[in-house]
Amino acid sequence: MQKLVKLLSDPEFTAAVEGEKLTFPADSIMLDEGSEGRDLFVITQGEALVSYELDDTLEHPARLAKLKVNDIFGELSLFDSGPRSAEVKAVSDCQVTKISGASLLAFLDARPEQGYYVLRDLLQHLIEQMRQNNMRTKMTLQMYFHEHEDD
Repeated sequence: MQKLVKLLSDPEFTAAVEGEKLTFPADSIMLDEGSEGRDLFVITQGEALVSYELDDTLEHPARLAKLKVNDIFGELSLFDSGPRSAEVKAVSDCQVTKISGASLLAFLDARPEQGYYVLRDLLQHLIEQMRQNNMRTKMTLQMYFHEHEDD
């Protein structure tokens, strides 16, 4: 996310794109699973945990990723306007920059040379997540079929 993080200190970007700095104490919810929104978030200090609930009967949520400085979250809803697919919780005291999704996309559309590189970074980030999810799915299916091979 180097290109996006670099833009956060660009005066042209900060003048054109709505954003705000937010602070979250440790153990607070930064983003609720199922909530609406198109904003993108960049962690500028601290660490956070991405998770989602699998079942109301389970004691702990499924952990998807641990985020650190310069990592992003909220990127899926930036493009599809769907509900948030996971919860993000501060592991330590966190500071994030909340970027308006609509103004970010308008900025990138108006500046295709910069937009290309930011979107390429976002695509690479999403590809890494997909690969991790594919490995998790493969491992889960292997365990399931191993347990049910005699069925």
